[in-house]
Amino acid sequence: MEKVIGITAEYNPFHQGHQYQLRMLKQAHPDALIIVTLSGSFVQRGTPAMLDAWTRAEMAVRCGVDLAIELPLPFCCHNAGVFADASVALLKACACVSAISFGMEDDAELLRRISHILVQESSAFKTQLQDFLKKGFSYAQARAEAAESLCPGAKDLLGKPNNSLAAAYAESALRQNANFELLPLRRTGAGYCDTSSEHGIMSATGIRAALADGCTEKAFAAMPEESAAMLREQLAAKRVFLDEAPLWRALRLLLLRATPETLRGYAGVSEGIEHRLLAALPECDNFAQYVEAVSTRRYPRSRVRRMLIWLLLGITKEDDALFQSRGPAYIRPLAMSERGRSLLKSIRECGTLPVVSKPAALGSDAYARRVFQLGLRGSAIRESFLPCPDWRRELSAVPYIAAS
Repeated sequence: MEKVIGITAEYNPFHQGHQYQLRMLKQAHPDALIIVTLSGSFVQRGTPAMLDAWTRAEMAVRCGVDLAIELPLPFCCHNAGVFADASVALLKACACVSAISFGMEDDAELLRRISHILVQESSAFKTQLQDFLKKGFSYAQARAEAAESLCPGAKDLLGKPNNSLAAAYAESALRQNANFELLPLRRTGAGYCDTSSEHGIMSATGIRAALADGCTEKAFAAMPEESAAMLREQLAAKRVFLDEAPLWRALRLLLLRATPETLRGYAGVSEGIEHRLLAALPECDNFAQYVEAVSTRRYPRSRVRRMLIWLLLGITKEDDALFQSRGPAYIRPLAMSERGRSLLKSIRECGTLPVVSKPAALGSDAYARRVFQLGLRGSAIRESFLPCPDWRRELSAVPYIAAS
């Protein structure tokens, strides 16, 4: 079989920077197939996805991806380590992926050295890590500081969002003995949270901001024609999540009936943060304001947002521990090209996880059914935030197959 390259993505939405990555990979590896693990109804930063996973997967395939599979909900709305671990586990389970590609902003060789430090966790590293945690640093910041003490340059590299995820992928591949070739691609254009447009490439954050401000043509210009056309259709159908007001109303109702004791049972709630969650509630008028009021150096905004999404989804500490210990339970295809269809056939025959599309295919596997049902719940909750919800979307959708 041809070389198979794995990518982890959210495509929230698919833009020119994503197209650039595919183009560079295909120039370097003309015969390679591209498989993407794609976030579902919620994304890693802790918010509902702008578009449903089926639409984003179809965008990706129309723009050059060969196969898009789902990164299940328990793992896609999580910290970089859990996010990367699950994606690497899925790609490894396909039994055909030989390389993974990701964007980064610095030296790839430095990334490799840092990933070995993070995996080996020497006694010197652990001591430094605990020292920084005691000083009130977030876990991500403490790890970066501890790595810096052993490898100068690590703090700067890990402090950039794309580099942080790149390190997580490299670290996960080492931990899982995935033996993937690493194909980092230096980023071009606007950064992860940059809303500007540089070299004609705007970040997904910038595109979402432009859409929220009513600058639709500016957003479309930052996307390939195929994905822009699909976004136009979704906007016309009122199927795009842009307004956080419904999300805030739902969360506020849950928090109004909560107590410190009940909040402590949910994933991510620890060290007394439950008191900040309740104390900040009367002072805030919207989701962004509330997240800002709750966040601290130890609990940055992304961590607070994910904590709130877990509360919304009803994910307890016990649930989260189970998901992290077991990992993905199946491979769920969302969209594919004709070549991707052949690749999926190979995965069915040689992969180490079952390929499923519907709950019935899960049989008696209680854990797999639990993961799948959480995905259905998450999809329904996300639908409730849209002007025109489609309550059957997740169960009625079938994988998109591009015409040959």
